[in-house]
Amino acid sequence: MKTLKNKLIVLVIFGISLFIHSCSSSDDDNSGNTTTQEVIQANLTANTWMISSFIDSGNDETGHFVCFGFQFNTDGTLIATSQNNTYSGTWSITDSNSNDDSSDDLDFNINFNLTNEFEDLNDDWDIVTYNSTSIALIDISGGNGGTDYLTFQTGTPDTNCSSTLITTIQDHVASGTWRISSFIDSGTDETNHFTGYSFTFNSSGVLHAENGINNYNGTWSITNSNSNDDLDDLDFNINFNLTNDFQDLNDDWDFISQSATKIELIDISGGNGGTDYLTFEKN
Repeated sequence: MKTLKNKLIVLVIFGISLFIHSCSSSDDDNSGNTTTQEVIQANLTANTWMISSFIDSGNDETGHFVCFGFQFNTDGTLIATSQNNTYSGTWSITDSNSNDDSSDDLDFNINFNLTNEFEDLNDDWDIVTYNSTSIALIDISGGNGGTDYLTFQTGTPDTNCSSTLITTIQDHVASGTWRISSFIDSGTDETNHFTGYSFTFNSSGVLHAENGINNYNGTWSITNSNSNDDLDDLDFNINFNLTNDFQDLNDDWDFISQSATKIELIDISGGNGGTDYLTFEKN
């Protein structure tokens, strides 16, 4: 009888030990993930950040934000500031799985209650990588399956960011030759009107188009429409003093996106409300 009683005592002690160990392990896991979360939060609030890359379903839209500095405040407000504009939003980091101590289960939540380009940043982003100077985020849409990438890096915009952005685009455009990969004129695809033509944007402002038979010269420029300082306020001006298909390219186009190899433009007509799209890609 005494032996049985001793066995029961041993089993009870063993069970209590297992319970304590389980609770301790669970606490350690939660502590680890909380630490990761706190490290990221502390780093974000200690610095000013810039968007170094934003790819929206394959479209490079980094240029929309290059003139903005971002401040992640401890009260959860997210302030984006340029020379002429200030936008307020919110941010937070939440843990979607308390049983894991990695950043894989942390959501980086951003929200701007706006109807401009900043609403594209709104999401519960997943964290890809992070360190003291950079944080890379990803979001895979459940609907269309598009994948967005957003990267913040520490730093502040140039004091004359608008001029810097114009210079960057001008340097891209003036390098090499380009082709029109898409031209939609009020819903009509007229890309074939320019098939075979190579476009050269000379630094002098001359825009040259040739296809081995025909040679046309026009003008081009990039101007700031209202002295603000982001891509949405820049105009891509094209003019051919011609009466053929090239006159359809004449406009003060607005930028959709720009990179060293691709420029997407849009124009919404004030009269009939038609929308035109023009895309140049580097040869």
